[in-house]
Amino acid sequence: MSAGLDFAVINSGNPYTNIDPYIASASSTQQVIQSNQPPYPNGAYNLLGQAYLSPVIPGLLSTVNGQGAPLVLRYVRYNSTTNANCLAYPAPVAWTDETFTTVTGTFSEGNPAATGNLNSFAGLLLVNTTIYPGSLTGAQLATALNGNYVWIATSGFVKGAYVPGSTAIGDSLTMSSGNFTLTRTASGTAPISKRILQALTAISSGNADVLVDTDWTY
Repeated sequence: MSAGLDFAVINSGNPYTNIDPYIASASSTQQVIQSNQPPYPNGAYNLLGQAYLSPVIPGLLSTVNGQGAPLVLRYVRYNSTTNANCLAYPAPVAWTDETFTTVTGTFSEGNPAATGNLNSFAGLLLVNTTIYPGSLTGAQLATALNGNYVWIATSGFVKGAYVPGSTAIGDSLTMSSGNFTLTRTASGTAPISKRILQALTAISSGNADVLVDTDWTY
């Protein structure tokens, strides 16, 4: 399947496990064609920053829960100076600049990341240590991930995402300072910043089902 606006290329078959290597030497479309590299510059298999409606993945994304709230996936480069350890669940990442193509799990590297500004949230990084093959530690997966291309969820239903302690049904969740960190506002209370996630279940073992609501494409 070729990359384009209608169809995403997910090499592993699963956006929760897909990491495409960044190739620094492939700097132009012509070089890519001549060297038989992936279809886009720097080793990308999709248009960088492009949003795609999630394909059907039985048992993972197309379950009864969330069936009417399919994921919008965005193909981005994960590039972090801090390169914090990955978590065991889908976790929040921030845009690093105004291209909206590169993300980081460290809030202080986000754009804007001024004190008190919590609106750099890009989406949920789907790659995590629970699902990624090889039983990698958080540090090992961070090493494999950093600098390369991944999928993030920017809209729709995500099962078992990382949430802060005491999260309850209906809580608003916003990115906060730290690494892969969210803060919660109780349901019925005005959120401290733009709501980017809503908890659909209470926290259990560090995670909860959430509805992501941050994409402007679909």
